[in-house]
Amino acid sequence: MLLQTFAHIPGISLRTERRLWDHGIRSWDDASGIPRRFGAVGPRLRERLDEYIPQSRDALRARDSAFFARLSSLGESWRAFPEFRDNCVYLDIETTGLSCVFDTVTVAGMYDGRNYRAFVGKDLQRLPAELKRYSLVITFNGAGFDLRFLRLMFPDATYPPIHIDLRWVGKKLGMVGGLKEIERQLGITRADGVADVGGFEATVLWSKYLAGDRAALDRLIEYNAEDVVHLQAIMEIFYDRLRNLQPPGGYPQLFKRIADLPAQSNARARSPERKRSSSVVGGLLKRVAARPRIVGIDLTGSERRATGWSLLDGDLATTRAIRADADLIDATIQARPDIVSIDSPLSLPEGCALTGIENASPIYRRCELALKRMGIPVFWCLLPSMKSLTMRGMQLASTFRALGLNVIESYPGAAQDILGIPRKGSSLSGLKMGLARAGIGGEWVDASVTHDEVDAITSALVGLFYMAGDHIALGNAAEDYLIVPRSQRINYVKLSTILDATGLDPVAAPFPAC
Repeated sequence: MLLQTFAHIPGISLRTERRLWDHGIRSWDDASGIPRRFGAVGPRLRERLDEYIPQSRDALRARDSAFFARLSSLGESWRAFPEFRDNCVYLDIETTGLSCVFDTVTVAGMYDGRNYRAFVGKDLQRLPAELKRYSLVITFNGAGFDLRFLRLMFPDATYPPIHIDLRWVGKKLGMVGGLKEIERQLGITRADGVADVGGFEATVLWSKYLAGDRAALDRLIEYNAEDVVHLQAIMEIFYDRLRNLQPPGGYPQLFKRIADLPAQSNARARSPERKRSSSVVGGLLKRVAARPRIVGIDLTGSERRATGWSLLDGDLATTRAIRADADLIDATIQARPDIVSIDSPLSLPEGCALTGIENASPIYRRCELALKRMGIPVFWCLLPSMKSLTMRGMQLASTFRALGLNVIESYPGAAQDILGIPRKGSSLSGLKMGLARAGIGGEWVDASVTHDEVDAITSALVGLFYMAGDHIALGNAAEDYLIVPRSQRINYVKLSTILDATGLDPVAAPFPAC
């Protein structure tokens, strides 16, 4: 298809290319006879073709894919696949979550059509040098996810000149959905051992691996390998279908069969270096003057549903499920906390008064907008479904402050993302295990407790980060602040860009890792 392409030439649009095809100029060879095609090509276009077609032939002979990189910006990079398939790489990454600021890459898989390689831990530092060797990289949703994460992780790296994102190639064929959905539509099946693994489960597997479960990493790598090997099959099928939609040209059919899963390279045998997670709470406690007592509250929207309540006494947590506001206040007072950390919006958007929330605009605070831009799921504080929670949280905070208690706003989901702990929605057991690995003990570890109680422990942990001065305050003086933990994994350059664009206070320089 590349030999029938003119859109890679600067100044030639897809519309102009289609006009050339309609006039019978359907290949570079056809273009050499354009002086005889009166009316089909004007002088300026003829001059451009005369200049760039010889250069195109030279670039193809030299295997210079960069010469055709303009096709990526036009969404037509799939056309270059046959000519560069012998030097292309299929790429897929696994991460701790979806945030471009707080999450990191855990596993990167590369497949060149013959060999599969997994990069884990320190091996990830070798990934840019490996990718640089290829002319073409093929992903599924790589423009919005895989390559975006890698460019944040390796901002100075050089990537293959041509990128084919199969998510958008599939849309040309009317096929939408995630990778597994596309596989289902094409009749591609996965091995039984990883057929039920998805994005959330992949984060849980990584968490289990960090806890010492070596088999979890093996399963995560097998899942990644299925992803990248299937990308080859999807690429070939998509190419064959798209070539049938183009002008006649004798393009070869590419798809033969789904490749066998290749043997995994020994790159996976190298474990990432990591500190014992139990040092997290211990390190924070060393930075607090006395043994702290912190109440964490995972508030619900009304007294009809129980609220999760936790007391973090040093490194030991106890939990309760409490319904009534009066009981929440009483339990908190009796706990004699140094700080109360509440999972609920505790303020309104700037300029919004309590008497005007029914018609408030905007319905979100800037800290919530910033979290959205970071890739952290969050609900606007004045959504209809959130108003009762916001009002209840503000009233409780006002009561506690009137009693002389120090109150902060926390968001367990964001804290869990930052700390690399699975959220309750993906794995309650993984969340409990993550908090235990962080160094929080107590009967709750083995007892049957609600997910709200476990989130309350997370809120209390945020309070410990706050007391240790190892936190980030997202907000400004007009809207108050949402507290999240500080982490060495955070991309502070990207974070500062988002905070500045959102109108939030800047963050201070990172503290050393504890």
